[in-house]
Amino acid sequence: MNKQKILITLIAAGLVTLGGYGVQSATAKEKKQAPAAQEAAGQKKAETIDATAKLSDNHPAFEEGTSCNDCHEVKLDAKTTATQAWLYGDYLSWKADEGIMPKDKLWEQVVKVIGDSKAKKTYILATVLNNRPYAITIEYALDPVKKVMYAFSEKGTSKLNQIKANPYVALGWHEEFKNDFTKLLCVSLNGRAELFDGTTREFDEGLSVYPYEYGANMRKIPLDKFKAIMKQAMIMSRITLDEVTVTDTSLKDAGFRTRQRWMRK
Repeated sequence: MNKQKILITLIAAGLVTLGGYGVQSATAKEKKQAPAAQEAAGQKKAETIDATAKLSDNHPAFEEGTSCNDCHEVKLDAKTTATQAWLYGDYLSWKADEGIMPKDKLWEQVVKVIGDSKAKKTYILATVLNNRPYAITIEYALDPVKKVMYAFSEKGTSKLNQIKANPYVALGWHEEFKNDFTKLLCVSLNGRAELFDGTTREFDEGLSVYPYEYGANMRKIPLDKFKAIMKQAMIMSRITLDEVTVTDTSLKDAGFRTRQRWMRK
């Protein structure tokens, strides 16, 4: 066999090899065809799935980069967030539903973080009116038995007007973050707010919990006089807590998840 024939043979072999590779690549690409493309070709539409659905062993092949909602209708709810994994799912050393504090013990932790009666903290209060959020700092004190919070505000403020229109509110408090994820302490609270003036029994209940005495001491006026001023000039807001989420990295030392959620129901 002369050199020319050898060269032709090698070229032909190379073409066969490349052709086979081309066929193989086309086949592999066809196998990776996304269900959305299959639907366009008249095949069955992908079924509706829940956001927590996992990829089954018999799932059709799909192209890299395809997400579930490219083909499926995905049913979502307000709990479909990373927070759910932190609270209840597989997270760090905990398996699903492990490391969750008993409800009564968790409430004790809530009281420990935000304080008992006659102790107040400064929170960020979030209200909403006409789909526009409004946030402001405000001091609240907790009644640990009724699981409600009390604050006092001057009449006619924006937050009171918003609460009248929409009683659902949220509160947030946290220790200053110092770039150390191993030391976190914060709390998020959600509930329903009600407003009471100084003529109501509820106003007096709030005074029995909220440490208003410091205001009289600051102004250097008798407590009874200051109390009368509050009743005339202020409105009390009472928040019935529905949900409290605590982030406390120290809980890990006791074997509990660092994020816990208390719910009234």
